[in-house]
Amino acid sequence: MRQQLPITACMLVGVWACPLLGADATELIHQTPSKVIYRVTADGLSSISFNDRKVASGSWSAFNAERWFKDGGSGKVDTKKFSNKTFKALSPSRARVVHTKGDIVCTTDYVFDGEDLLISARIENNNASEPMNIAGFSGLTFHFDRPPAGLTPVQHISYFQAHGVGLCHPGHWARFGGSCATDSQIGVGTSPWSTGLMRTLTLWDYGSWAHNKRVKDPNRRLIYFAVAPIAPRGAVTLDFRLRVSTNRDWKHLLGPYKEHFARTFGKVKYKSDYRWIATDYLNHSQKAISPSNPYGFHGGHRRIDTDTGAEAFCRKIIDNLKGAGGQGVIVWGQGGDDPRAGMYRPDFDILPPEVEARWNGIAKQFKQSGLKLGVCTRPRHMAVRSTWRKDRIIDINPDDTGHRTMLWKRFENMIDKGCTLFYLDSFGSSFEDVKLMRFLREKMGPDILTFAEHQCDAIMVYSGGYSETSFSKGSKNRNQPHYRLWSGVRNWEIYQFLAPGAQMASRLYQGQKDIPKNFKAPDDFFFSNRITPLLPTGEDQRLTRMKDRQAKFVTKQGLWK
Repeated sequence: MRQQLPITACMLVGVWACPLLGADATELIHQTPSKVIYRVTADGLSSISFNDRKVASGSWSAFNAERWFKDGGSGKVDTKKFSNKTFKALSPSRARVVHTKGDIVCTTDYVFDGEDLLISARIENNNASEPMNIAGFSGLTFHFDRPPAGLTPVQHISYFQAHGVGLCHPGHWARFGGSCATDSQIGVGTSPWSTGLMRTLTLWDYGSWAHNKRVKDPNRRLIYFAVAPIAPRGAVTLDFRLRVSTNRDWKHLLGPYKEHFARTFGKVKYKSDYRWIATDYLNHSQKAISPSNPYGFHGGHRRIDTDTGAEAFCRKIIDNLKGAGGQGVIVWGQGGDDPRAGMYRPDFDILPPEVEARWNGIAKQFKQSGLKLGVCTRPRHMAVRSTWRKDRIIDINPDDTGHRTMLWKRFENMIDKGCTLFYLDSFGSSFEDVKLMRFLREKMGPDILTFAEHQCDAIMVYSGGYSETSFSKGSKNRNQPHYRLWSGVRNWEIYQFLAPGAQMASRLYQGQKDIPKNFKAPDDFFFSNRITPLLPTGEDQRLTRMKDRQAKFVTKQGLWK
């Protein structure tokens, strides 16, 4: 352990600074109120210590991270070797480090505020012809006293080289932009800072990838990526915030990220209604198609292409909802089973003529009953011809004005037909989905509720989430019997922390056949975790108890008690 410097007249509240400032200083030392000590030298952030224990050591510098990702770029901007490093202490709480490294010059300000360190790096790309598309920062290794717990994403470089920048946040792999790691004494929180809607990624890389060491090794290398192209002879400033604290509560460690999240995305932009929602699956299969059932619907009340079926649908669903305090219904397969494939179609507003003729009557009955009507959609996709008889599904481009207009017309068409609930199939956990949902929410306003099948934290500001829930019997040697929310109960807890007022709705995947009679009822699990139950038509046993269960948790207006 390096010998500590004596406290001097430079000491500020919660700050212990090196007495030398300006040209003669070679380092800046900052002590937090909880006596965590940061040290900055010409190598950048060089060490973090606590109670004579080295928490982290190494350096912090920028590099060209294009080679980490298959679609990163040419990798021709050279950042392999340092040619110069300088350090300057600007104040007792601020230092500037300049690194010249191949084609780049990185000027980094380290600014301390209590427990937090803001690292602000201005990268100049001096290559005359090549951009640097992805900046990486690394060099600091944390020495935890045990394998760290928390939100610590880790994956081998080969995974990113195989799949590309789509794995960055916001996305299906990196659902959160911030991270936190804890051991028995110390907690660490990280956050992008002032990035706007930008792809970023934080990794807690294993100290060793040896098969017998990975998970057991308490050492973790902190790596941060920002997909922020720097043009030839251009410059970009990228900020990153670090919190090291003896308060190991995850909410405290993610505090800076919550602040960044709020500044970037704002408050939830829809009015959640937490009352239960009915669901029904109208389409059957291609095998069900016949002269008497030309669109392959299920029978009975699901034959909304007939007068008898449409009337039975309204009578059954409306009675169920009003009797048990539900808010409305979402149907899947409103157009039947399309022979051109695509399952739940991107052209979700195109209804068979027989359904179209009866839809307004269905919507009118729901509206008169004070209930909501909703349909399954597929916002990210469009169907194009693959063969004469079959379609294939491709992605739409959220940055294309024509694509956005086409998509909004589909939603607008169904809103005009009386729909105020939408399930968003195959949607919600990508950078492109977030951009697209932000556009849709601006168009929809706050009163239309949507539920995205997949989630990252950013989507929850613009849309509610949808999940399946299954029951696990557990085993004698491992887990006890429990419900498993496929989106993750912990993820949902963090979503609510970041985006208060967000909504999650879930369907019980396999029904109740495997759940012991003396085990907690699924709707008690849902409500106790602030999850809106989705109740498929036909689960009459749950329906009879839904009103009383819901009344314990949710007001008649649809708010949590």
